[in-house]
Amino acid sequence: MQLSPRGQRILGCLVEKALATPDQYPLSRNALRTACNQSTGRDPVVAYEETDIQAGLAELRGLELVKTEYGRSSRVPKAAHRLAEHLDLDVAQQAVLALLLLRGPQTPGELRTRAGRMHTFGSVEAVEAVLRSLAEHRFGTLVEVRPREPGRREARWAHALGDPAAVQVAEAPATTDARTSGRHRPFHDAVLAGDWDAAVAQLAEDVVFRSPAVHHPYEGRAATAAVLRAVATVFEDFRYTDVLDAGDRVGLVFEARVGDRVVQGWDYLHFDDQGRIRDFTVMVRPLSGLRALVEAMQGALAR
Repeated sequence: MQLSPRGQRILGCLVEKALATPDQYPLSRNALRTACNQSTGRDPVVAYEETDIQAGLAELRGLELVKTEYGRSSRVPKAAHRLAEHLDLDVAQQAVLALLLLRGPQTPGELRTRAGRMHTFGSVEAVEAVLRSLAEHRFGTLVEVRPREPGRREARWAHALGDPAAVQVAEAPATTDARTSGRHRPFHDAVLAGDWDAAVAQLAEDVVFRSPAVHHPYEGRAATAAVLRAVATVFEDFRYTDVLDAGDRVGLVFEARVGDRVVQGWDYLHFDDQGRIRDFTVMVRPLSGLRALVEAMQGALAR
């Protein structure tokens, strides 16, 4: 089975959304296009049009990897993947394949960190066991280890469902901003993985945290860490939806739920010369969501 670049991206998005946001799955063509084109958790970032989605879905249907479903109260056709039943894969195997389809070759450690809300791996060894099961799958080799590259301590794994490099050659944007740095990645990925020790490690010792809930900023890593850990107990269904990367200044757009309120927000990160976050500002909307957040945070910080 050799998928085109579009087929790889679409299949990866369907598996990811089925595991991470099941309430929003299956996906309409418009939602699938948004998922394919999002700037977080994708390498490379693409700009698919409606025709690209239609062609990719037709390819996957021909391979019996996608089916069309209709909701009870909607006539909009939605796409659902059949990867699990077609290849007899469990959740852990699906999560690993989705990450490899969406982000290209990765180390077991990167896969564990980035699995996030799709699946929780207790250790790197658990990821390695899944990779071996996919490499020796009864339906054929689904993943393969790449030779260790110069300057890298670990070998990376890639899926065997098509050429991952073809996505970069065929789909990568024509130009990139030379100022972008990806400095936010360690913090971003740690937050999505729920690894708060790793997230806090990205803060400078003298970081200044500006909360949307209080007037005075929190100063220092310890105080900021306490707030972030409290936030983790308050937010549900947290996800980053966009990234604006300008080198040492990065904006992370997020959505989350506080009780029955859905909030949208913006993490504005300013990095120092060592790549640590020295200034961290959060903004939240709407007002009703902010009020719910303030109330919940007061309870969390008082524990």
